[in-house]
Amino acid sequence: MATAIFNGVKITGMACAVPRNVDRIYEFVESFTEEEVEKFIKTTGVKERRFVKDSQTNSDLCYEAAERIIAHKGYEKDSFDCLILVTQTPDYARPATSHILQYRLGFNTSCMVFDINLGCSGFVYGVNIAASLIKSGTAKRILLCCGEAHTCLSPVDNKASSMLFGDAGSAIIIEPGNDTIHTLLKADGEGYKAILTPGLNARVKIDINNFDYDMAKETMDGGAVFEFALLEVPRSFKEFFKTFGGTIDDFDYCIFHQANLFMLEHIRKKIKLPAEKMPVSMDRYGNTSSVSIPLTIVDLCEREHINKTIHFITSGFGVGLSWGIADFTLEKHDILPVIETDKFFKDAFIG
Repeated sequence: MATAIFNGVKITGMACAVPRNVDRIYEFVESFTEEEVEKFIKTTGVKERRFVKDSQTNSDLCYEAAERIIAHKGYEKDSFDCLILVTQTPDYARPATSHILQYRLGFNTSCMVFDINLGCSGFVYGVNIAASLIKSGTAKRILLCCGEAHTCLSPVDNKASSMLFGDAGSAIIIEPGNDTIHTLLKADGEGYKAILTPGLNARVKIDINNFDYDMAKETMDGGAVFEFALLEVPRSFKEFFKTFGGTIDDFDYCIFHQANLFMLEHIRKKIKLPAEKMPVSMDRYGNTSSVSIPLTIVDLCEREHINKTIHFITSGFGVGLSWGIADFTLEKHDILPVIETDKFFKDAFIG
């Protein structure tokens, strides 16, 4: 297993942005039966989700979050020497969406910029990569963004995704500081078909003049994903504490990727986590994939009005299959309230 201890690295700021547009899941009875919708809500816990429309993309949401948190910290744009974007719904097939963010934010050409193609575990992997770059001396201040715009790619007749996924963007500042971050990362590519979107790519040859839109639909083997999560996530927590010491009781909150409520309740009980230490945001925002962990943190701090240094342990798991755990502390005053926006980059190529 890939484990790491990052002494002297700290997350010093976090912000999240969501679209203003709200889907209320009960309204999907126009596309599915009332029984199907009620069963979905009971199983997943999702009652609402946010969705982009018109020309808004994940980078627009990340941009708004980034501008707010950078202004809040009072940092100069030139002080950032790395920008990382975690997304599986990029603005374009190429170039990497992080380059559009670099340009819009006004980061200089000495800033290292790249995308990470990861979903549910993306935040945890991103924290590990950012912390590694800081400890190696490659970067001193990093902007880690996680952004997803699922809804523009989810046909309304696809029950596996049309009611589940929501859109959001986040911006997290990571730099040297008085904290220690521990991470544990894993993957099992044998399960790559469990959550799959064929799309337009090198593997699936598609005649653009006769495009089959079914190729854009995400397929999900819910049973396989559920079985994987219930087995591997509790096992990883056990390995994490065996490797680094401590117990789940040492943390103020455990933030899970917001997959579905039924799954999270099973995992919570397996690792003996008190219910009050497992905040949930999917009821109002849906499954936002790589953004779900920071969005849940931001939502929690806005609702609970916490006034202290908060010790988090986080766990992301899903598409890949990939999963991981990361712990860290955050100062409450450096976690901004959820931002609502309908802004988009008007100079972008719309086509």
